[in-house]
Amino acid sequence: MATLPSFTHIHCSSRYDRTVASLERDLDSWMKQCSLITLTEVATDARARTMREVGWGLWNSPSHTLRADDCAILWDLKYWREQMHMTRNLYGPFRQEKRVINGITACTNLLRHQNTGHKLLTSVTHMPLHAGIKTPGHRDARWDMSQRARARRVAYQVSVRAWNTHIDAQVRKHKPDGVLIVSDWNFNLKLTWVRRYLNNSFGAGYHQAWTRFPTHGGSLRGGPVAPLGAPGRGRGDRIIDGSMMDSGLRVSTHPNLMARTISSDHRPYKEGFTFTRRAGHPGGPIQGGEDASGDIYEGDAWWGFGDYMDDELYPVDTAIEEKSEGVP
Repeated sequence: MATLPSFTHIHCSSRYDRTVASLERDLDSWMKQCSLITLTEVATDARARTMREVGWGLWNSPSHTLRADDCAILWDLKYWREQMHMTRNLYGPFRQEKRVINGITACTNLLRHQNTGHKLLTSVTHMPLHAGIKTPGHRDARWDMSQRARARRVAYQVSVRAWNTHIDAQVRKHKPDGVLIVSDWNFNLKLTWVRRYLNNSFGAGYHQAWTRFPTHGGSLRGGPVAPLGAPGRGRGDRIIDGSMMDSGLRVSTHPNLMARTISSDHRPYKEGFTFTRRAGHPGGPIQGGEDASGDIYEGDAWWGFGDYMDDELYPVDTAIEEKSEGVP
């Protein structure tokens, strides 16, 4: 039986106000280490131009409407060929404290492995900020109960449901051999209730890549690097960037935080995956994922803020259509 293909993925939740030159330098470094890169906060035409590298493909929406260009997917053309790309509005725009907030949009594409024909569906988004606690990172911090935070929590819930619906539709249509879901979740993945919430939202077929959480540093703190399980005073630092995958993929190299970078206030993370079945043979082995270990704790869930219906936030009516393009 032929060896099943593996690949390395790097994600960085970028920073909108850092220089384009710094993003260029970081991409040059990451492209030597992996065949798949995902990014958030890369809107603007200047960033789109710098992400176009010789030997690499890029999907970053040309549209600025509803933050459609906030996320990007890049792939090494030696290993992958693109079959399809699209954007999907998940929520918004919506009114919040007399302001109109831009939408939450998913960036999705389908890649085909050049040697084996395995198809990989990748989808990236950037979840709402400030849906959480007033003093993030503290285990005993209280929830922010302001209307602003409540509105963002509703946007978060609706976006997750819409994202799951979008991914399910693409899985039925394209029948990929593996699915990779990536986000700046803006919630601490070390919290048991957060992992449980996301697992329940996407269903039993999906599981988390992060299971061995570092005990030193986090997505926004620490570094330059720390090995998995490294002891230190950074216990409690949040991991807010992470991947989920379906049973078509297994983690071959556990995710770990990389060195701090100039182009972002987030630390990138790097991970490896291997396909679990032959190309075109869905219904292979079901992997339930590992139990999480390291710096983890239960935390208090947000459900006390009330069961708000979507229309209580008066979403702005707008015609949004899924943009899909086939790529020969």
